[in-house]
Amino acid sequence: MKESDNQKVETFILQKDGRKIYRLVRRRKGEKVRTSFTLETPINTEPSPSHDVLGRLIDLTFLRSRRLPRSKGNGRTIRVADLFSGCGAMSIGVQEACRALGLRFRPVLSIDFSRRAVNVYKANFPSAKVNTTDIRHVLRGRLGVPLTSAERSLKKVTGHIDIAIAGPPCQGHSDLNNHTRRKDPKNGLYYRIARFAKLVRPVHLIIENVPAVVHDRGRVVSRAKKALEALSYKVQDGVLNLTELGIPQTRRRHVLIASLKYNINLEDVVSRYRGRKRSVRWAIGDLLQHQSDSEMDRWPGQTKAAKRRIGYLFKHQVYDLPNRLRPPCHRYNNHTYNSVYGRLRWGRPAHTITTGFMCMGQGRFVHPKEPRTLTPREAARLQLIPDFFSFGDKPNAATLADLIGNAVPPRLTYVLALELLR
Repeated sequence: MKESDNQKVETFILQKDGRKIYRLVRRRKGEKVRTSFTLETPINTEPSPSHDVLGRLIDLTFLRSRRLPRSKGNGRTIRVADLFSGCGAMSIGVQEACRALGLRFRPVLSIDFSRRAVNVYKANFPSAKVNTTDIRHVLRGRLGVPLTSAERSLKKVTGHIDIAIAGPPCQGHSDLNNHTRRKDPKNGLYYRIARFAKLVRPVHLIIENVPAVVHDRGRVVSRAKKALEALSYKVQDGVLNLTELGIPQTRRRHVLIASLKYNINLEDVVSRYRGRKRSVRWAIGDLLQHQSDSEMDRWPGQTKAAKRRIGYLFKHQVYDLPNRLRPPCHRYNNHTYNSVYGRLRWGRPAHTITTGFMCMGQGRFVHPKEPRTLTPREAARLQLIPDFFSFGDKPNAATLADLIGNAVPPRLTYVLALELLR
């Protein structure tokens, strides 16, 4: 029987004393799996809070958790490969989806060219075999040719994979990249993902990128879809507004899902998990005036010019910097980047978090309430990377900017993995 398009997969029950919320996730066959969240502060149970309020409280509890939530899963083991893994944010989402379904999560493989990113991945997911390399050095064969010796070795090491996730570098597709937009050689990395599917045949595959990827001159998306369909995958793709899924950013992303089992309709997925928009305040409101010796909480340093510009925003209680106060490259040109040098709004979602979140000249990254740009912890929160996730013992600011700014919000892979695994 076909599920209703807007039938909720998650339902929530508040304990009578208001101290705990139970999350119930409905499987396709109808049975429900329960996990619990203990609230920092009990809430009133009369009148009964709405589904959306309870969902927001659960996500906020998860986001602020200092320890990885315990999993009591005794179901089957879900083996995961993370391609272009970065620090592992996409894996966090799959991990939580497995916990929600009572399944065992086992990260098997991480591939990324950044040693710093791979080291962070390994620290958080120690069971994974990590490979610090350009994926093109491992998956060298063209789509239709026999496996190379390196590919056969990778296949042997990897074994069975239930879900492969991939967030290939998107700079070549970004509309902000005026140098190599839509003709960057990195855009062909989509084919390496299709090659991995031919090699390992994961049951499910999730690929995330910027919306402009569909306009690539090499037609990487359409050609990858064709290659995956030739391997008997059911393939769907589209652009999702992540704000609708509870991610506190005005962020749109292109998603491709390929599955050997299910034909996932992305519009149905959004309708099942759609909730009210979440604001900057929701994500980082508890961090006001919060500083520590950790680089995660250190306020970014600013140039004298940046301090003057930030001071103007607060003195005049405005959110956009006038053209006359911008650098000459923005002051005299007919630019369209109005948000650059801007201040975030407390009651609205943030703009897309990038690697430049500590610099006001890289986007709208000035804190709404304090005269500074975002700290790494605040940026991680806006990416929905939970506090328990470790970025290492003594990471420097540049490393944190790179790892956090390039991350994919785990909430996205949580929702998609839940749909594929339930």
